[in-house]
Amino acid sequence: MATPYELLAGLALLREKKRSLRSEHEQDLKEWAGFSVHIGQQVCLIPCDQVEEVMTISSFAGVRGVPAFVRGVAYFRAQLLTVVDMLAFLLPQWRPSSISKVFVVRGQQEWFGLQIGEFDGVRHVWSDTPSAPMPAHLSNSWQRYTDQWLSLEGQIVAVLNARNFVKALEKGELDNLGGRL
Repeated sequence: MATPYELLAGLALLREKKRSLRSEHEQDLKEWAGFSVHIGQQVCLIPCDQVEEVMTISSFAGVRGVPAFVRGVAYFRAQLLTVVDMLAFLLPQWRPSSISKVFVVRGQQEWFGLQIGEFDGVRHVWSDTPSAPMPAHLSNSWQRYTDQWLSLEGQIVAVLNARNFVKALEKGELDNLGGRL
């Protein structure tokens, strides 16, 4: 995890890169930030503007009769938060991590917590970042909830759409195969 100083230094470098590229090419690059996470061994970005809060939940109540990827419910800002294990949903063959962060996303009717195993920090992405194809070994569930695949520093990174995932949860349109619950 980066220190606050490293994050500020990174922002300063990004601003300078943007300024120099704008003057060279007279082109206005767009920048966005995402939370860099690992789901299994796959590096992913969740856009910061889709997440209300990042938190650690020490305990939650299990719920019977729900799919295996629904870990349970927790209490968040005087609301119930449905906690979904993203690793169990997207890579059901993997074992869940004991230490994890929960990314809180607001749906139309309720709040959801997307449980992620590893959280690396915030990453800034430029509009000229090259695209990449989806890795062949991943299931169609990835394609449904991924906006794009990027090539960042030699890695293929998925840009997850947390809002689409939460919409599908609210409508009951999910299972591990991308079908209906």
